[in-house]
Amino acid sequence: MCGIIGLIGNKNAAKDIFIGMLNLQHRGQDAAGILSFKDNFHIKKGRGLVERVFNEENLEALQGNLGLGHNRYPTMGSAFSDTQPFFLTYPYGVGMVHNGNIINYFSLKKYLKEKKQRITNTDNDLEIMLHIFSDKLSAAEFSENVIFDGVKEVFDKTIGGYSVIGIIGDKGLFAFKDPRGIRPLVLGERIENGKKSYVFTSEDVVFHSLEYRFIRDMRAGEAVFIDKKLNIHSRIITNLKEKPCMFEWVYLARPESVISGLSVYKARLSLGKELTKKLKGIKADLIIPVPDTSRTAAISLSEELGIPYREGLIKNRYIGRTFIMSSIKERENAVRLKLNVVYSEIAGKDIILVDDSIVRGTTSKNIIKLLKNSGARKVYFVSTCPPLKYPCFYGIDFPSSVELIAFQKNNNEIKNAIGADRLFYQDMKSLRRVLGNDICKACLDGRYPTDIKEAKVFEKERLKVREC
Repeated sequence: MCGIIGLIGNKNAAKDIFIGMLNLQHRGQDAAGILSFKDNFHIKKGRGLVERVFNEENLEALQGNLGLGHNRYPTMGSAFSDTQPFFLTYPYGVGMVHNGNIINYFSLKKYLKEKKQRITNTDNDLEIMLHIFSDKLSAAEFSENVIFDGVKEVFDKTIGGYSVIGIIGDKGLFAFKDPRGIRPLVLGERIENGKKSYVFTSEDVVFHSLEYRFIRDMRAGEAVFIDKKLNIHSRIITNLKEKPCMFEWVYLARPESVISGLSVYKARLSLGKELTKKLKGIKADLIIPVPDTSRTAAISLSEELGIPYREGLIKNRYIGRTFIMSSIKERENAVRLKLNVVYSEIAGKDIILVDDSIVRGTTSKNIIKLLKNSGARKVYFVSTCPPLKYPCFYGIDFPSSVELIAFQKNNNEIKNAIGADRLFYQDMKSLRRVLGNDICKACLDGRYPTDIKEAKVFEKERLKVREC
């Protein structure tokens, strides 16, 4: 779920990339990095939030009109060496950032070592793609066709869900989406003083602060190359049906973003409206959201049911998202720091508590406990997403079914585990009505859009990282 951005045409590319990364901070808080190119590569990486990693001095050092930025949310690897962007000096100089996961990472790592004599230096699957792409690029004279051949080689060898942005020396900027288009990527354009610049990024929310206009979503299986003269070359390399991740609308994306043509805000309003069918007849004093992503659905639910909406939980905005924290202990501690109760609204009330989803149940359990300790009589928990039962192998950190609270538990067992008085989940039919049928919902139904024969190895290795 990382945030990625790539830009060409602005003489101070790194400064615009920095602003874009601030708008993508919700997609990754572990680390951040910027790579730019002018005569040679310039790079700055660091752990923590974007504003902590970069300052005026190190942004000035990132020279060039061509660059990449990355906000890291780790699903594989844990060391600082895994922080993106990555680059190779040969051929031409190739840099990359990505958002997603490669399921067959471990077999490809072995392939690169034994067949291509390429040693990987990190546990990050982007490095695998970077080597596969650059190996193909080095086999022929440079042209846009060679770039598309390199992307095809990545598609042919890798299995997973990913969006990638890259730069090639002083040649230009390129981007591609996996054959199923699971992870989002959009293209924007700006004309300033008669000069054009282009940007690829995870969400169109970046365009507003940088004054770019939306051109289009990248298509599943598509590669685009923008040369240094700002000519755009594109090719559909594979032609499979797109399966964008349903969790983008449910949780990941900012509400003002539009993913694959569907407004995130409108989708969340509709998810709240769909839930009214399940809650009709429920007597409650208040509807309260778990800030921030469930707020939109809670407003819609309140309007439909005629039950007052209140902000009963106030978020400390300097504490990161608990879902993307790397250990259970971190998440438990963060909930205590992250949320404060408005006692005057909670005490003596029956509350409908709305959240976007229930993943491991740790956060839900602690919030319900917090409300009851603050005097709530009853807490009815509502999830805008159906039960998460299966691992995600495409860039969201659900390492294993056994970590998911809904795995092999019924509604009553989950209710008891989190301490709710009643529990209501969105159903699959309602989710499809809002988001459509052509979405990846493998974490809900176990129907994966790619081959997952190497998934057990991938799952085992990710769990090792969780235990670190």
